[in-house]
Amino acid sequence: MRVIVEGVKAIVKDSFDLIDNAFIKIEDGYFKEIKEDYSNSSGFLRYKAKGMLMIPGLINAHIHIGDSFFKDLGIGKSLKELFKPVNGLKHKLLSSTHENLIIKSMRSSMLNMLRCGITTFSDFREGGKRGIMMIKKAMNGLKIRAIILGRPDYYFDEDNVLKNNGMPEDRIREVNEILDVCDGIGLSGPNEYTDKAMRELSKLAKIKNKICAIHACEDKYSMDFSLKNFNQSEVERAIKNFEPDFIVHLTQARDDDIELVSKANIPIVCCPRANSILGLGFPPIIKMMRKGILIALGTDNVMLNSPDLFREMDYTSRILRALERDPSIVSSKDIFRMVTINSAKALKLDKEIGTIEEGKKADAIFIKINTKNLESIKDPINAIVHRVRPDDIQAVMINGDIVYGSLKTLA
Repeated sequence: MRVIVEGVKAIVKDSFDLIDNAFIKIEDGYFKEIKEDYSNSSGFLRYKAKGMLMIPGLINAHIHIGDSFFKDLGIGKSLKELFKPVNGLKHKLLSSTHENLIIKSMRSSMLNMLRCGITTFSDFREGGKRGIMMIKKAMNGLKIRAIILGRPDYYFDEDNVLKNNGMPEDRIREVNEILDVCDGIGLSGPNEYTDKAMRELSKLAKIKNKICAIHACEDKYSMDFSLKNFNQSEVERAIKNFEPDFIVHLTQARDDDIELVSKANIPIVCCPRANSILGLGFPPIIKMMRKGILIALGTDNVMLNSPDLFREMDYTSRILRALERDPSIVSSKDIFRMVTINSAKALKLDKEIGTIEEGKKADAIFIKINTKNLESIKDPINAIVHRVRPDDIQAVMINGDIVYGSLKTLA
């Protein structure tokens, strides 16, 4: 497909420069040329995008869509009640619900993400190989990009995690099978795995050049358990034994945890709205940013949180300013990076996506700026973070194809 988008306002490169009247050439799914003047090329499908703002496709760096079939049921319950393997509400419902309903609900969440301008998402997939095949079935025919991080359907309980046994041989075989059909391993947390098991899982993933990721420091109980029983924080154990490519949450992180993450140069994916609805507090994003840690954003469990990164950006920006009592503590560009280029870096995709830039895949959102909501905006980046809603989106593009909405074509 050869495409030209003409007359659009475009946010380009990782500096998020604004081109007021851009002509953007797309070939074979990649941004080929980005110019500030008219490009007369024959043989191209021409989209007229005057009156629209073109921004990079959003990247949801952490989500669980397997629980999409019971939205809002768990609000008011604790993290342990909802998610603790294997007796948490989520695990019980996943094991007792028909596979077809789970798949149908996951597909609905993917379609909803497209409607919200999310072109790539990273899912921590429960249920072993079967869970991975379910999400792939749900994706059938959709062009949304997924980074699927699986895990063995096996957990150490609180007694056995202290014995430091390795993974059973049949589970090692399961992990190898999982890694053949997904993008890496996404573990529930250090307290569900022994040090030896984490080292085994990390080695298996790295042999196959796959991603290692893990939740850590989300709630006080898990932090206290780790400190009491291992004399180490979850972060210490995760870095030392699992060597993750990124860590999710760090809501309860101590200053020395942040220092460890900074020295190890590990990206952190924060999920502020999900943490808040669970009563867990707010991640120390400003402290982490001051230490040079790359921060990305995710929306986490669909059962508790809508997969809407516009809401996530707005909430994160406002709460950070309120907590620090400083309106200048963070910029809208800082926040926007957390759902674009920062997320791409965390997922090791920054050479391919995350910005509108020549040589990258043509993922983009087209926002109508003449709506009642957006007319008279003066700063596009501020508007993206604090004002844009999914209903302002005219179209979503992935690899140069319109996958949601529509754009006017010219002969």
